[in-house]
Amino acid sequence: MASGRAKALKQFVRECWYMLPVSLLLALVIELLNHHTPAKLLAFLMEHPWMFLFNVEIIFNTFLFAELFRRRRGTRWLLGILWLVLGVVNYIVQRTRVLPFTTRDVLLIPDGLKMITVYFSWYEIIGMFAGGALLIVGLVLIVVKCRKRENFDRTVSLSVFCVVTALTLVAGKLSVEFGNIDWEKTSLVDAYQNYGFAYGFTYTFADFGISRPSEYSEKLVDEIADDVIEPTAAPEPVAVEEQAITPNVVLVQLESFFNVHDLLGAEYSENPIPVFSELMENWPGGQLKVPSVGGGTANTEFEVLSGMNLDYFAAGEFPYNTILQDTACETIAFNLKELGYTATAIHNYTGTFYGRNTVYSQLGFDRFVPLEYMNGLTYNELGWARDSVLTGEVLKALRTTEGNDFVFTVTVQSHGKYPSTPMEGLGGIEVLSAPETVDAVALANYINELNEVDAFIGELIAALEEWDEPVVLVLYGDHLPALGIENEELRTGDMYQTTYVLWNNFGLEMQGGDLQAFQLTAYVLGQLEIHNGVLTRFHQNFAPDCEEDDYINFLRVLEYDMLYGDHNIYEGDSPYTPTDLQMGSEPVVCEYYTYDSATATISVYGKNFTTFSDILVDGERKNAVFADETRLIARATGVTEDSLVCVGQFSREGDELGRTGFGKMREISP
Repeated sequence: MASGRAKALKQFVRECWYMLPVSLLLALVIELLNHHTPAKLLAFLMEHPWMFLFNVEIIFNTFLFAELFRRRRGTRWLLGILWLVLGVVNYIVQRTRVLPFTTRDVLLIPDGLKMITVYFSWYEIIGMFAGGALLIVGLVLIVVKCRKRENFDRTVSLSVFCVVTALTLVAGKLSVEFGNIDWEKTSLVDAYQNYGFAYGFTYTFADFGISRPSEYSEKLVDEIADDVIEPTAAPEPVAVEEQAITPNVVLVQLESFFNVHDLLGAEYSENPIPVFSELMENWPGGQLKVPSVGGGTANTEFEVLSGMNLDYFAAGEFPYNTILQDTACETIAFNLKELGYTATAIHNYTGTFYGRNTVYSQLGFDRFVPLEYMNGLTYNELGWARDSVLTGEVLKALRTTEGNDFVFTVTVQSHGKYPSTPMEGLGGIEVLSAPETVDAVALANYINELNEVDAFIGELIAALEEWDEPVVLVLYGDHLPALGIENEELRTGDMYQTTYVLWNNFGLEMQGGDLQAFQLTAYVLGQLEIHNGVLTRFHQNFAPDCEEDDYINFLRVLEYDMLYGDHNIYEGDSPYTPTDLQMGSEPVVCEYYTYDSATATISVYGKNFTTFSDILVDGERKNAVFADETRLIARATGVTEDSLVCVGQFSREGDELGRTGFGKMREISP
């Protein structure tokens, strides 16, 4: 037995000498894809040799896993090709949105498929799916065809695998302890560049939510409440002084919007953003540090609405797809509702994207107006809805309530991809020069879309200037566009910085300054003498003159307590529950229907229909013709006065966002 195991161990060692160079070669190829150019790969190898070897070790460790199977060679092929596929996917994802590929992106696959035609041609899409199918078939054949080992000692293989895995984990832990790895102080993009793809990807696999801080305790939370969030930690309504101003608050999150004059070496035939430039010159504002670049709109939303720092969550995590699916979270929407505000979210894209039709309820909104509840839509050449429709939607949100409003608006028109070939129908602003890493044609397409978004900003401000109620407007970019811009090509030196501006229609003097996205709403509300909410008061009372380490550590403790901990800040029980979210500023209503049996045509009458409205007869969807906002027409058979007829709102992908009550038959033609 002993001699048999010795022989097995010797054979195992020989296999290791084969797997080590393969792991090294595979790591080099993956890192070339991760860093895009041989020069950047060489810089990584010279600056972070230990991390490169650690990536080799991770890949090597997965090959050791294959030793547990009889078809070890087939399993090795499977694992090696899987690593290579992950490297290619990471390359494509980085080219598309800048942010690297993480395990969290698996949760975003349904959303990604909704916009796949924007980023890839149909030939490319068919090729990718066909290639994927062939790859799967090929892998299955490789595994099946590879010969089984008749006799092998699994105990030896398992023992060595466990030992090497333990050493890998210890090495990772030591890297963190000695400061070679620090995820919280490193952006996701920089982490993949500095730590390597294999390590970065596997790290996101094991990391979820907010880890329990070592110092977390009820006593510490109470101390934070007493010293910082006084007078009370629980979010009781705060009485507003008579002289305090309680205006409508409108936040507009601008897709991929930033001050394009901050791009060093770029010159344009004319100013692409004249309205925003004038606002920056004449109104307060500053730089806004956001958690995303090139993509990740929902994460900037989350920081702005909640006041929470996303750095404390797992690397690459989208809270909209994880904790917020079933947990209500304190936000500016909940806090302003305590003062009588109605909270409305508006977004001219499909309502199911990022699960907003569910998440906005967890964030305290009363109403959500997605694309499917809008009329008057027009689309740009890439298929994104133009932002001009949002002016009317913001005004409708303000008009259809009696009290004050909080309106959170997310634009979409300037979303990528920005083609490297000229797009027809855009404006004539030319790029006279551009940084070396930025495609001049793609930049031209981007700035011309931005010019139309800038015009929307002007239209919105012109409308709000005439509004007969006080309004504070906050404009900010959610992240930089995916144009290959690097830090050294920006005046700010940081591709995680956008710009914000504060405007109002009643002469209020406000202050600007550079902020983190999670500080923005607390900063604005503080100037309105509004202090509702735990994190609002925390940022207002702590941020101006804080010790940075205490501020960061206390914020982490509060975030953990509020979402994952014991809710000590709320005296043990979170006061927040999901709202009953109304879709549309005004509900879609089905009042009655008529039916013509001769033509098998049903006509439904009501209110607030859109081109995304369809008729349901006894639960069966009928594709409707949109006559106007009060009438829909569809072909149907067998409709009677006992039929259950209503109207549903459906996305282009067929997802149902809501349906009305049943209408009654008015007349029936013979």
